[in-house]
Amino acid sequence: MSFSAIVVMVSSMLALWGVATLAMIYSMRQEDRKLTLLKEQGDFEPFSPAAQRDIEDWLARHPDGDEAREMRELLECQRQAMQNNARHFYPWPSIGAERQ
Repeated sequence: MSFSAIVVMVSSMLALWGVATLAMIYSMRQEDRKLTLLKEQGDFEPFSPAAQRDIEDWLARHPDGDEAREMRELLECQRQAMQNNARHFYPWPSIGAERQ
């Protein structure tokens, strides 16, 4: 095995471990934030802004579909969680604009 192949192999292994470690640290911090919110307020919003938009878009396209009632219930759950909890897990940049 050539020296350059060994260098590429070792650097690839280091890069893989580095990315995996950063991803694990980020995930653990996110889970810690969720746990803190659950302990402090007992709940947090179930959906991210993108997921909420996806559900709303789906409902606009399928207002009378078989799963429409279930989707409306999910949005209602989201709305109640947003109203009942002062702190949110996901960043909601337009939350102040919506409440005005």
